[in-house]
Amino acid sequence: MNRYRKITGILGPGLLLASTSIGTSHLVLSTRAGAHYGMVFFLIILCTLILKYPLFEFGPRYTAATGKSLLHGYGKQGKWAIWLFVLIMVLDMFAVTGAITAVCAGLLTSTIDLNISVTLLSALILLITTVLLGFGRYRGLDYIIKGISILLLLSLLVAFIATLIYGPNIPLPEHGWHVSDLSTGTGLALTIGLIGFMPTGLEVSTLHSIWSEEQIKVLGRRPTLKEALFDFKVGYAFTIITGLMFAMIGAYVVYGSGQRLEGNSTEFSISLLEIFTKRVGAWLYPILAIAAFGTIYGTLVSIMDGFSRGFISGFQALRSNQQQDGKPFLSFLPVLIIQALGGFLMLTFFKGGMVKILDLVTILVFLTAPIIGFLNLRVIQSDEVPHSFRPSLALTTMAYIGNVAMLIIAVYYLLDLV
Repeated sequence: MNRYRKITGILGPGLLLASTSIGTSHLVLSTRAGAHYGMVFFLIILCTLILKYPLFEFGPRYTAATGKSLLHGYGKQGKWAIWLFVLIMVLDMFAVTGAITAVCAGLLTSTIDLNISVTLLSALILLITTVLLGFGRYRGLDYIIKGISILLLLSLLVAFIATLIYGPNIPLPEHGWHVSDLSTGTGLALTIGLIGFMPTGLEVSTLHSIWSEEQIKVLGRRPTLKEALFDFKVGYAFTIITGLMFAMIGAYVVYGSGQRLEGNSTEFSISLLEIFTKRVGAWLYPILAIAAFGTIYGTLVSIMDGFSRGFISGFQALRSNQQQDGKPFLSFLPVLIIQALGGFLMLTFFKGGMVKILDLVTILVFLTAPIIGFLNLRVIQSDEVPHSFRPSLALTTMAYIGNVAMLIIAVYYLLDLV
């Protein structure tokens, strides 16, 4: 029992990383990739997750070594690095919050007969989440995410096993490898989005280190490197497994059916649930609905907490961390409220579909990812990190390969736009 409590006590930032990841990139993008292009994206997702592993792992490694977040290391590279991070936070905290909230509301209205508009329901979701995070802070966030993770894993496993039992619409040898479809247009945009947001935007590696800082305050001690990496690996393994599961569900259930997953949040949600239950059976509808809502709401909770903390930490780093009276320059609750209001305005007044919002944000995140990757490499190899905490040569080499690959694809995408 003591060993179990010790393990569950260490788990936290890694699960938050996983919860942040599996909403946009997994449920929406992975499922849509499998649904529209078959199994070709299975390998793209797997390779992306492997190559980006070191760049995310440097976050908990740095905090275990120094007790500080990656932002502290960014500051030593120049204020421009912190300004870049703050800019990404501003782009993320409104657009992503609005898109994810819209998906949450769309899922609820499509699964439960609620006599309420999607706009009002979105406002209620944001209000409840703001209250939970505003008063529960990190400890409350930790409990919420652990509960959602267990519920999500169980429901998704049932849905995935049912998918495998019923098999694909088209036999696997006939799924095709439409690489040419991915080189331009919609296929290229989806590929860029998946690579940029799989498992999530690379700026979340910084949020992971900020959550690790908060965990140190809650635990009253700094986790060892072994403990920090164990927590990270559990969370990252969760993102790999769920990402591949959602891609296979899309490929097996939707691909070859003649239907597509497009439109706004409600249309996307209804299409996915209806196609799935028609293919597998109505008995699985509530289970898939729970898995989908758990996925998206877990992401909403994580990003609302993470983006607010990231924005605050960024400005504190720019303003020498604190004012003269010892109080933080920005406090958590007001920033959280501003994020909720900005997200609500985004989902209310944006005229396009939910998928278009996510495509735009994922592309912007992807184009800045090589810069964040470069900063993470610089920071983890800096003099303030003891040699015993630094990554191995193999891990560092893999990080360089992954970062160069992201840079090449980003340049290719920009040239394709010209």
